[in-house]
Amino acid sequence: MIDMTYDPDADAAYVYLGKGRIVESKEVGPFILDYDDQNRVIGIEILDASRKLAPGSWKHARLPGIRKPDAAE
Repeated sequence: MIDMTYDPDADAAYVYLGKGRIVESKEVGPFILDYDDQNRVIGIEILDASRKLAPGSWKHARLPGIRKPDAAE
């Protein structure tokens, strides 16, 4: 399952595609793509999310900075 956060104050959603350290970010339209040191996309930030994304459960994603629950919890 893909992990996601949503910040309603910034109206920004973030989709985590992989783990790693972000070494570069590129803005592509309403998206910011985060790349690792092997030039792989590991995350996508979606700006103006409420206007760019179809209605769905993404609006109820956890807030940024809130730890993702461990599977054992």
